[in-house]
Amino acid sequence: MKHNIYWFGLLACYGALFLLGLVEVYKAPIYPRILDFFSVSPSKGSAFFFLSTFSALLMTLSGALWVKRVRVISGLALFVTFMGVGSVLSGMSGGAHSFPELMLGSFLFGLGAGGSMVLINVAIPLFVPHDLTRQGYCGLHSTYGVASILSPLLPGLLYKFHFGWEGGFYLFGGLATAILLFILAGLFKKRGVPRVGGGESNPGAYLESSQRDKAPKEWWIAIGGGLIVSAYNGAEHILASRLVLFLEARGGTWAVEADILLSIFFGLLCVGRIIFTFILLKGSAFIWLIVSFASTTVVFLLGYWVSPLWLPLCGLTLSYLFPYTMEWLTTTSKNPPFTVSFSLGMGGVFLILAHAMVGWLDEHYGIQTAIYVVPIFLVCGVVLCLLMALIEKWRKAH
Repeated sequence: MKHNIYWFGLLACYGALFLLGLVEVYKAPIYPRILDFFSVSPSKGSAFFFLSTFSALLMTLSGALWVKRVRVISGLALFVTFMGVGSVLSGMSGGAHSFPELMLGSFLFGLGAGGSMVLINVAIPLFVPHDLTRQGYCGLHSTYGVASILSPLLPGLLYKFHFGWEGGFYLFGGLATAILLFILAGLFKKRGVPRVGGGESNPGAYLESSQRDKAPKEWWIAIGGGLIVSAYNGAEHILASRLVLFLEARGGTWAVEADILLSIFFGLLCVGRIIFTFILLKGSAFIWLIVSFASTTVVFLLGYWVSPLWLPLCGLTLSYLFPYTMEWLTTTSKNPPFTVSFSLGMGGVFLILAHAMVGWLDEHYGIQTAIYVVPIFLVCGVVLCLLMALIEKWRKAH
């Protein structure tokens, strides 16, 4: 099946998500240095994260309006440019000692990140055969996992060689330039290439059949997918962002080993996606989504009640959940651009609310209680998958 894989498009998508992951994960370890460098309070400094999240959310929520009006690869080149310019501006803000310039860079990066997330998740089924869609998505999102492992190492290396936090952003700007040149070279070189399913297509085009291009919006899939993405986002992001706080509250050796266990969590999340890039889990996507939600619930409760050593294994049980959700959305829907963009946007809005809710619970009841939202989100995910499976079965029967 190798001759049916459109490697140019696939590698462009993988490169864009790798860049996105590097920058996103890099922000966390350098955040304290940024606060000190600009002498700003944590409340003002939080705009560094909020602006990129907000602009990315704007792009995902509006994706249904613009995604069919751009060509996938050339559109990806534009969004990689936004990420690169945003990164360089963030680095230049250090030399200019300009906090507003850092905010502008963060906002521009978010525009590129949000646009890229919509395009690459819509594009995978165009670049791989139908029977390899799941592996294509797992391979795609494993690049983010690799980035999440490599990026935290960069600040230490930069400081060792006497570079400041700005050096990382210049590095990401250079990587964005390399990805952009790769895309542009491919666009100029390949005017018409064999496409999955036969025929020829412009490598920069998102040209599906006219029937699919004019397909109605399937709200039941978009809303259902958005709820499933929300359940995943809530569980995975809250667990990852609060794991260290939870273990520190436990005290003793767990407080000392907290960072190591978090690293293992991200490592297993990445390893799992790499494994499932080469191993196809056959059967209905809903079956595996339910298995992922349910097994993660069991592993989390073992980590909470028995030993925190179980908690990093949640990375492995969650590893294929998001890629398989994207596979289901794009193969089931007759209007993937709308469905994927709406679901991602809905999941992004929920994640903001979830973080606010956990913060409130932590403040009033403590992290030991607040972290219980993780299994609640996971159980809701099981219920949602069962409900969507029943709806899909009923619709096919009628």
